[in-house]
Amino acid sequence: MKKSTLQRPFSINLAAKATIFALTTLCALEHAMADESKQFDNFESYAGTGYGQPHRPLFHFTSLRNWINDPNGLLYYDGEYHLFFQHNPLGKVWGNMTWGHAVSTDLVRWKQLPHAILPYGNGYIFSGTGVVDHNNSLGFQEGDTKTLALMYSYALDTRLRFGVFTPPEKNQYYQGIAYSTDRGRTFQLLNEGGPVIPNQGMDLDPNGTERDPKLFWHEPSGKWITTLWLGDKSNGRVRFFSSTDLRNWKFESDLVRPWAWECFDLFELPVLDKDGNLPEGDKLQKKWLIFDGSLDYEVGSFDGKTFKSEQAKLNHKLGQWNAAQTFNNMPGERRVIIGWLTGSQFPNKGMPFAHQLSFPAELSIRDTGNGIQMYRWPIDEIKSLYGKTWKLPAGITPAEANKKLEDISLEAMDLSLEFKPDEAEDMVIKIRGSILKVDAKKKQLEVSAKPLPKQLEVSAKPQPKQRPGRKDVMKDAINEDGTVKLRILVDRGSIEVFLNDGITVLTHSIIHELEDTKISFEDGGKTVIKSMEINEVTSSWKNR
Repeated sequence: MKKSTLQRPFSINLAAKATIFALTTLCALEHAMADESKQFDNFESYAGTGYGQPHRPLFHFTSLRNWINDPNGLLYYDGEYHLFFQHNPLGKVWGNMTWGHAVSTDLVRWKQLPHAILPYGNGYIFSGTGVVDHNNSLGFQEGDTKTLALMYSYALDTRLRFGVFTPPEKNQYYQGIAYSTDRGRTFQLLNEGGPVIPNQGMDLDPNGTERDPKLFWHEPSGKWITTLWLGDKSNGRVRFFSSTDLRNWKFESDLVRPWAWECFDLFELPVLDKDGNLPEGDKLQKKWLIFDGSLDYEVGSFDGKTFKSEQAKLNHKLGQWNAAQTFNNMPGERRVIIGWLTGSQFPNKGMPFAHQLSFPAELSIRDTGNGIQMYRWPIDEIKSLYGKTWKLPAGITPAEANKKLEDISLEAMDLSLEFKPDEAEDMVIKIRGSILKVDAKKKQLEVSAKPLPKQLEVSAKPQPKQRPGRKDVMKDAINEDGTVKLRILVDRGSIEVFLNDGITVLTHSIIHELEDTKISFEDGGKTVIKSMEINEVTSSWKNR
């Protein structure tokens, strides 16, 4: 009995010590993670930076300071659009990936908020998605305020350039969730930042780099669905998962496409007719659209488990943009898309930030008679930024238009132009240094940005020579009736060209010189300008 009596307290003491040790270790880990994250929690230091720099875009989103790339977690809730984005809070180059955050009531005037999700452990917060937890699946709802849930890729990566953390021993990305119960003002990590979708295995991707989930509610099946690109070496594999509680995820199916590359999106849209109108009655149909970060896309069906394509892959990307994503939960079932406008070299001009996002565009699909195709068009909310407007007379020549354009000088504009080009002679349009050439013989539009300087070096060396400018071709530019329709958004750091109602869209990053604010035509022969309207676009940052 004595032996037993002595052993029992001894056993309890060991258990207590083990528990205390475990709790102490956990607390130490939490404190260590908090200390690691603290260095990225520096938004207060942004307060001294304003929006008045001479080369800051007037109506394209930029961070107050530092680097941005992919838009993340786009969603609408309670009168606010939430824009999250890949962000380096420690510098103007890629690295230390954190989720930056901004909100807007109209998609054009943004207010930047403190960083939403900070790096922790050994890893960084890569691209992902956001939803409104409308049915309280997570169980965190407070009162009538819905929970916002963000699913992100947690990137454990051995490559040194990823940031200030000591690299882990091996790559092993997984998917985590952060949530907010206060309308997106603060976020908590679910399961202390642990995986809700664990790494799917090195046999699928030896690099372990699966990432970029896109989460949405699938009403017919009554489940949450997420897509997940399975990484650099997965041979184009995209995996679908389902969940009823946002915590536990079930494998549904794999989509394998040679073209598949990061940042997938999947949603349903009504099919418009070739003129962009909504068919009536029995003619109305809906299709699912899936695309990757390069805007390779397919149209088909999705039943909550499997995507089935109904036509060959198409592409809707020209120029310098990537990693586009659409907003979840938008009112009126609109589908608005924003991408990362790559190639911007604002630090060369002494700006405190690097890179910008494309201007929001409404996405639609049309039955063109040659398959169902994607269209993009600038959102109507841009009109709230209009200043002065100029309308040129109908039926004039390019030479006559130049006389009307002599007194117009603009940094930022929304230009609409419809013309009937000469069948034999090319025409050139110059806008703030960019050149748009209509090739009459090839029936295409060639868009050339002026040369960009190489990265400047901090030294006494002579200025580096300029590298060749970028040139892209918009094919099949001339409509059946012989006309060309253009919508051109010009800002201090970009030009975005929407051809023929948005069936083709091109973006160029181009830092315009301050004094170069003119529009003019060259050549054109017997070209007839049917209509031309120029709207000044004023600053979306006014009073920010």
